[in-house]
Amino acid sequence: MDVDKLTTRVLLGAGAVSLLVGVALAVSPGLGAGLPFGNGTIMGIGGLGILLGFLSARSRLRSELTETETPNPERPARTPTPGEDVDRMLYEMTTLRQGIIENREQLEGRLEGLAISIIRDREDCTVKDAREILESGQWTDDEDAIAFFEGDLSAADQSGLSQMVSGKKEEFEPKFRAAVAALTEYADIDLDDLATEDEDEDDEGGLLDNDSTVESNWNVEDSSIPSYETDEAFEDVSLQHTNRWLGVTAFGLVALGVGILAFNPGLMLAGTVGIAYTVYARINAVPGVEHLHVERELSETNPGPGDVIEVTVTVRNDGDSMLPDLRMIDVVPDAFVVTDGTPRLHTALQSGAQATFTYSARVERGQYQWPLLTIARDFSGGLERTSLLTPDVELTCVPSLTVAHDVPVRSQTTQYAGDVSTESGGSGLEFYSVRDYRPGDPMNRVNWKQLARTGELATVDFRQERAATITILFDTRQSAFVSESPGKLHAVDQSVHAASDVFGALYDAGHLVGLAAFDTVPCWFSPGAGSEHRERARLLFAQHPALSPQPPERDNIQGSYIDPMTHVRRRLSSNSQIFLFTPLVDDYAAEVARRLDSGGHLVTVISPDMTASRTIGQQLTRIERTVRVRYLRERGIRVVDWDPDERLDLQLDKAQARWA
Repeated sequence: MDVDKLTTRVLLGAGAVSLLVGVALAVSPGLGAGLPFGNGTIMGIGGLGILLGFLSARSRLRSELTETETPNPERPARTPTPGEDVDRMLYEMTTLRQGIIENREQLEGRLEGLAISIIRDREDCTVKDAREILESGQWTDDEDAIAFFEGDLSAADQSGLSQMVSGKKEEFEPKFRAAVAALTEYADIDLDDLATEDEDEDDEGGLLDNDSTVESNWNVEDSSIPSYETDEAFEDVSLQHTNRWLGVTAFGLVALGVGILAFNPGLMLAGTVGIAYTVYARINAVPGVEHLHVERELSETNPGPGDVIEVTVTVRNDGDSMLPDLRMIDVVPDAFVVTDGTPRLHTALQSGAQATFTYSARVERGQYQWPLLTIARDFSGGLERTSLLTPDVELTCVPSLTVAHDVPVRSQTTQYAGDVSTESGGSGLEFYSVRDYRPGDPMNRVNWKQLARTGELATVDFRQERAATITILFDTRQSAFVSESPGKLHAVDQSVHAASDVFGALYDAGHLVGLAAFDTVPCWFSPGAGSEHRERARLLFAQHPALSPQPPERDNIQGSYIDPMTHVRRRLSSNSQIFLFTPLVDDYAAEVARRLDSGGHLVTVISPDMTASRTIGQQLTRIERTVRVRYLRERGIRVVDWDPDERLDLQLDKAQARWA
């Protein structure tokens, strides 16, 4: 026996009887004298109604509405800005009064290491000498900056007790800001768009509203639905009561009980109406949405990365029942950004009717087939059904790898012919030297003019042109997924977009080109040539998880720590050049470039600048990145400090002129 159905029928019968009795007593109060039971029974029924009403009210207060929380596909996925960790630590120390000692130690150590690097670079001295200069205060006239590195704060200040007692702002943050400003001036670094003190505080005050890590799926973050991944054309996610009518139930029972005790027909009628609504909400069935027919039309099914496409979704009700409250949300993939319109619609659909909505989105590399989320409710809104419907439409976004500009390649080459000029003579186009004739030299390289003039044989050597073996290497660690501001492409996306052009240019020039990435997700594609190699590279740009627009989920990575560069170093050939794409957000990326260069590989670093200068933390990270760029250049490593708002080919032309 279905207990739930039996209970529903009992409630329905009781509600109907109560409604009839209430209406009869309201019309003719004298009918109460003819009831077959006494006033005691009536009083008991009234008291029971009040008790049940209070229990229902208590249940309502303890429960929450269980309506499905829908995602916000209009909001782009958020990636952190370099420096948010510093701003967060300062906010915790000065406002939340949390982690004071730990955060202080981290910030002091970080700033001290930066200061020593800047002094060593400027004064060309050892670490010991740089530390002495720093502690002596000879490098600046700012007393607060000198005091910060002298460590002259009292023990009470260091523990944070003085601020808790006096309520004044702690001394650490003003001195920290002064030290950053002094280092900026000493290192001759330009920080544009400096924020005011009030703007800094506003930015830092909002840090608690944002997570400083990259969300693997922002739809899940903002929704009560755990996952939108489905292999079915139709999938029922949930069927639930919304608890919207629990308060009405409590009111109806209390009103009915008080009306019975007070012999008040108006209260009895009001109570029976409330109970009737509750019963209706419990027994009313939500029409199924399995008969919905969904069509998704794309303006372009094979766009390139970064292209904007128009999406049109049409939903038709092919069932026999009306859908009085239907909410539809197109679950836009995480890597997409909605640029115009909205991917949602709230409507009612009669049988045979249809509804349409349109929006535009900027797409990213990959292969996508995403569902439409539908939430159907009955007329009362007390019951809702959540489902996923996936149209049979697939979008493939793969880079073309065709470009029209050149990429400067260094002189580390292979034995294969190419377009890189070398410092050795042989076959080629450009004149190199004239040498003595050797038996076996080709006849077309004999210097016949010299033979006619002197009677001696000589051979003309041309400058040999060879192909280079080049590995395009990506920094795809979690720390590389940063952007200058919300809604902009993060560093990995910028790097992959640029690298697809670089790959095409190098391939067209006849070089052997491969791909790799250093992260806990191995990525290696050996350098090669040919049309098949190029096509495989196109698919790897779009499909390899290490090059995904979203970072890999760390929960799925198990085992002990492994150096992300281990699998790359094992496969690199000794004569391979490196094009390293990294935002240089930490010292590890700079160390990778240095180690590769010292290992005999000619390294060219292409670094998209994701730093900003709106807050003190962002200013600090910009200074740190500038110091890393200078560090690499001083060691003979080519660095293209790339502003993503400008075209990379123009940046490469400027760099080539500087290197020449």
